Amino acid sequence: MKKVLAVMLGLVFVASIASAADLKGKVGLGFNWPGIQLRYGITDSILAEARVQMASNNVVVGGRGYYLLKEIPGNMAIIPYVGGEVDGILNQYLTSGYMAGGFVGADLMVKKNISIGGDVGLSGVWLGSTLGTYADWGLIFNVGVTYYF
Repeated sequence: MKKVLAVMLGLVFVASIASAADLKGKVGLGFNWPGIQLRYGITDSILAEARVQMASNNVVVGGRGYYLLKEIPGNMAIIPYVGGEVDGILNQYLTSGYMAGGFVGADLMVKKNISIGGDVGLSGVWLGSTLGTYADWGLIFNVGVTYYF
């Protein structure tokens, strides 16, 4: 496991030598499973995202930060990224709920202003209720489509 992590970190370092697509100042509106997202290009290599996820009894509201790595050019450019996420979990049975973690992924730029992306990461979850508290770690998976203005 340590060798796999070392190889992944090495690849991220090598890939981060140059910045990605021209996203500085652009706003992106997207849909992801199961929610919506609003992105803003702070620089060409840093994106901020506000998101809302909805499920049967939960609403998750939070934000993400993306560091875009070197763009892989082609007919449909691929933009790999790393990032972090912090969320609040709202539920009628909880007195508190938080989630935080990191992720790696990529966006496929199918058009100059349309991306299809996905990522995977490790996240910690802390929940509180009148019955007590619960904390755990788990994998997160995300897929979505974003339109940039």
